[in-house]
Amino acid sequence: MGLKKEPFVVAETFSVLDPYDPASENIIVLSNDGDFEIVATVDVCVKQPQRTQVSLDSFAQIAVEPGADDDPQTFEVTYELLRNGDPIVTIDDEMDYVHAGTGRHTNFPNFPLVDNNPSAGINRYDLVCTRISGPSFIFVASRSLKATVFTLTV
Repeated sequence: MGLKKEPFVVAETFSVLDPYDPASENIIVLSNDGDFEIVATVDVCVKQPQRTQVSLDSFAQIAVEPGADDDPQTFEVTYELLRNGDPIVTIDDEMDYVHAGTGRHTNFPNFPLVDNNPSAGINRYDLVCTRISGPSFIFVASRSLKATVFTLTV
């Protein structure tokens, strides 16, 4: 099996100038009620699922407002990649930190995934973030989701 010469790419990207300002354009505040937020979405058309691979690259900048004192703080966020509403990967990210200077901490999770089993037709891939625990304000700032579609040849 070989690859066709030209895979195609679908991507959605958001840039945020100040990840700590809830009024910044494109920022998402993760709610304290456990509800998830879809932070990026791409749609991919698959004609031959047995011969198609979708390589997904995702990135989400997480910003946390500082606590009231110099004590160590912990926050936890869950990241999921969904295909047509069903999870295909879940990562639970827990971070302990002591704020320095401004006291803000930014975490940049990035994880690649190859989907070997896409369905025929339009597949919607979502990058989802859920606040599990932590300070009052956890923001999703700059983020992206990119799908590179490869069709294998026989």
